[in-house]
Amino acid sequence: MSASRWRVLTAYLPGIASVVNSFQSPEVQLAVFESLMKALDEKAEAEEAQLAAVKSKSRAPKSVSRDVSSDGDSELAYDIVEGESIHALMGKS
Repeated sequence: MSASRWRVLTAYLPGIASVVNSFQSPEVQLAVFESLMKALDEKAEAEEAQLAAVKSKSRAPKSVSRDVSSDGDSELAYDIVEGESIHALMGKS
C-alpha cells in the first residue's frame, strides 16, 4: 500500500465507519463498505494520475529562443514537447 493511499484511507475511515455502522444488516453493511472502498480507490487513483500529469508537465522542457543570423535578423525558435500545442507556445516569447 502506497503512502498516499494510506493517508487517504486513514482520513476517510472514520466517515466510512459511521456510514457503514448506520445500517443494521451485516449484508448491507458489507455491500456499503465495499461500495465506499471502491469509490475511495477510484478517487485515490484519479488524484494520483492527476498529480503525475502535473508533475510530468512541470518537468517538460519548454523554451523559446531567438536565433540571430549573421546579417542581424532574428528568428523565433520553439521547442515543441510531445502533447504540447503549438498554439500554447505562440503567445510565449
